[in-house]
Order: sequence, then C-alpha cells, then structure tokens
Amino acid sequence: MTPAATPVLPALVSRIRPLGVAVLAVTASAALTATASTAHAQPVPAQTPLAAAENVEITVDDAVEALPGGSTAASPEDLLADAVVADVLQARNSTLSTLSHQERDVRVDVREASDGSAFGVAIVTAPTDADESPHAWLFAADYEGSAWTVGLEGTEEFSSILSGSTLLEEEERETVASSTDPSGVSTLSYTGVGLPFAIGSSMIMTGGPHGNSGTHPYSSVDFAGGNGQARAARGGYAYSLCTGWTRVIHDNGYSTDYYHLENYQWLPGNNVGVGHYLGTQGNSVCAGGSSTGAHIHFSLRGYSDPNAAGWYVALHGRTLGGWTFVEGGAYGGYAYRNGVGTVYPGGSMYNYGF
Repeated sequence: MTPAATPVLPALVSRIRPLGVAVLAVTASAALTATASTAHAQPVPAQTPLAAAENVEITVDDAVEALPGGSTAASPEDLLADAVVADVLQARNSTLSTLSHQERDVRVDVREASDGSAFGVAIVTAPTDADESPHAWLFAADYEGSAWTVGLEGTEEFSSILSGSTLLEEEERETVASSTDPSGVSTLSYTGVGLPFAIGSSMIMTGGPHGNSGTHPYSSVDFAGGNGQARAARGGYAYSLCTGWTRVIHDNGYSTDYYHLENYQWLPGNNVGVGHYLGTQGNSVCAGGSSTGAHIHFSLRGYSDPNAAGWYVALHGRTLGGWTFVEGGAYGGYAYRNGVGTVYPGGSMYNYGF
C-alpha cells in the first residue's frame, strides 16, 4: 500500500513526571538535544528513590487506569518506575550515576495497566550525535503486597508475568509471552526472517554486519535506496519504542528492530503481516545516537538463549531474505546466495523473502 505522507502519532499522554527540579518536562526529541549540564545533572544520593533521579523520565499513557500503591513519599508511578529502572540497571550492569556521566537517560513509558499488572517500554538512551546506540525492552510488571515485580522482555519473568495477567488482547498476550520465553523457543541458523523492505524489491546494503555502539555481536545491517520504505521482515506484533524505532516480535524466537525511520507509523502492539509498512529510511534519532545519510538500521534479536535472551544476536552465518551474512570488520563483511553471487557494502541486494 502507499503510506500517507503524514506519520500516525501516538495518543497524547496525560501525566509526565518532570526529570527534576531544574529540568522541565519536555518532549523526547527536545530532551535528546538538551545540554549535558542541564539534562544530566548530578545523580541523587543512593537513599533517594531511583525514579527521582534527574536522568529518569516517566511517562504514563492517557488510557492507563490508576496504578496501585503510592504514598505521601512516592506516587504510584514512581513506585513502578523504581522497580523498572532497577531491572534495567541490572540488565545493563550499570548505575544511574554511570549513565548520567555517559549522557544517557532512562525512560519508563507505561503503556497499559490492569488488575495490578502493568506493561510498557523501558529505554536507555544514547548520547545524541555520538556513535553509540540506545537500548530498549518491553516490560511486564505485577504488583503484590506493596511492591512491583518486573520482567524485562526476553526473560522468563516477563513471559510469566505477561501470560498470567489480563494485559493486552488475549491473542497478543499469549503470542508475545510464548514467543519471548527463552525456555520455550528454538532458534536455528535459518531464521525464517526476511529483509526490512518489500519482498521482490532491492535496496543498497550501505553497511555490512556491525554492532550497536561498534561492539559485538554484529547484529545489524544498514539499507538505503530503492523506494526507501521500511517494511516488516516477517509478521508479528509490532511495537513503537519511540517515534522512529519499531520492534516486531515474531513467532519463531526472533524479533527485528528498525531504527532511524521517518514518515513513521505508530504501532502499539499491532498484529502485522510480512511487508507491513513501518516508515521510510531517515535520520531519526528518537532515542539518541547518530545517523549520517538516510537509511534503515535493521537489527536481529533472539530469545532462545537464557543467558542472552531478548538481546541482539550475530548475523554471521544466518540467512535473512535469502542471503547468508558473513561478518568482517564493522560495517564490512558481505552476504552471499548460492547460484546468485555475493553482495558487499555498496551493492544492491534483492529480497527473496524467507
């Protein structure tokens, strides 16, 4: 289909907790362009709740019902955010102080709440205009007694909390919970995943296998040219992490990420088919990082390894869109297809599907 020129935006939120006394609540794009001295003030003392740190931003969707808990010392939103941030810091093996010095923020975006459970997106941003990458997870949380238990996407806790809740539509809930459970999926070298543009069309592979922030695993590849449209590499449930970054969770132990998108379609968990329009190649950095020249930053994530579930997996030796990828130096390497040939960075690649 031909997408509308105007992006479909998410519903407005009604409650945004400011980043701190000296920092006004701002939009995501404005926050990313704030100076380090303003947006990354000194970290709060250790005894202060994590949610009170000035590099933590909490957003609650307008449709979210009242969250449980809360007191005169901390709002219900802060209590939930505290638990989510704690899990994020553990996953990143970091602290808020360290992230602040790296000019990174933590965003907690509560998308849905029901019967003492909550669902949303957590993001660790990257410094703007730096060769660094943001990190993001879906999260599910359950309130029992007076505390929240949180599971980040790709953990057994996430799947267990989500499947036992009344969050999301039933089919979406069951599919996402089972697809992201590291104890219940099997990932093979053959991925069953295509490329981030329409089957039967071509784009230029502008950058071969490379990693987030230049490190291994080399899980990403860049594409540009063609008609410039980013499309789902396989069907699944699509989640907008921020305006320009989409994750599609597939039913085979993988998910795919699409970053730097413009003319963007906001997808809050839509069940999409292969080839669904997501946006166009662009330079959006809704969660930080940098982009030189409009392109689609396409990444592969896997859930089958309990030690690295819900994280990026190497493209090396895996087949996507009919091409088997081989890594070399960052942004180098190549992809080959028997009987067709080899494509190096700068070459045109045809999407054969999967």
